[in-house]
Amino acid sequence: MNAVRPSRPGPRLAWLRSRTAKWIVGILLSIPFLLLLNDVRIELVQPGAGLGPDPGEELVDRLGTWSIRVLYLTLLVSSVSRIFRVPVLIQHRRTFGLWAFTYVVLHLAAYFSALAGFDFNVVLSDFTKRPYIIVGLSALCLLIPLAITSTRGWQRRLGVNWRRLHRIVYVAALLALIHLWMQEKATFFDTFLYGSILLILFIERLVDIVRRKRKKSPTAKAVEGTT
Repeated sequence: MNAVRPSRPGPRLAWLRSRTAKWIVGILLSIPFLLLLNDVRIELVQPGAGLGPDPGEELVDRLGTWSIRVLYLTLLVSSVSRIFRVPVLIQHRRTFGLWAFTYVVLHLAAYFSALAGFDFNVVLSDFTKRPYIIVGLSALCLLIPLAITSTRGWQRRLGVNWRRLHRIVYVAALLALIHLWMQEKATFFDTFLYGSILLILFIERLVDIVRRKRKKSPTAKAVEGTT
C-alpha cells in the first residue's frame, strides 16, 4: 500500500499561509478593540455619548464579551480545520489565541482601573461579594502559560507535552462560561448560546479522539494492511 501524503492546500487556499493572511486575521480581531478605543475617546470628549450612563461597567462588559468570543473562536479554528479538511487554518490558531489572551488581560485591567479604582482592598472585597471574579481570574491564570509557550520554539522544546499543556484551554473555556453564568446581569440567552457553542466544540473533539483511536487500533491496522 502506498504511503498517504499529507494534503496540501489548493491554489485558492494557499494564500492562507502567507504573512498577509496572518496580518488580515490580526487586523480583523483587533477591530472590536479599536472600536472600543474610539468610544472611549468619544466618552472623554462628551461623557455619556461613548459608553453610556455607566462607562466603567460598559468598558468591562464589552472587553469581557470579546474575551469569550475570541477564546471560543480559537477553539473553533481547530474544529473547522478538521471538519472541512483545511489544515492550513491551524497556522492562524496562535493569532486567535494571543488575541483571546489580550482581551482577557484588558478585561481584567479595565475592572481593576475603572471599577476597583486601583484599590486592592476593593478587589479583595469583591472576591467575597462576586466569586465569579475568582473564576475569571483562574481562567486568565490558565491562559498565561499557553500564551508564553505558543511559539514554535516552545513547541519544539516541549515536544508531545506541548499538546498536553495546551489542552488546558478547554478548562479555561469552561471557566469563562461559568464566569459569565455566575453574573447577575448575564442573560439566559447569552449563557445558553455560549454553552451550546462550547458543548458542540467538546463533542467534535470527542468524536475526533474516538476516530483517531480507531485508526490506531490493531483491528484497523490489520484491515489497512489488507487493502
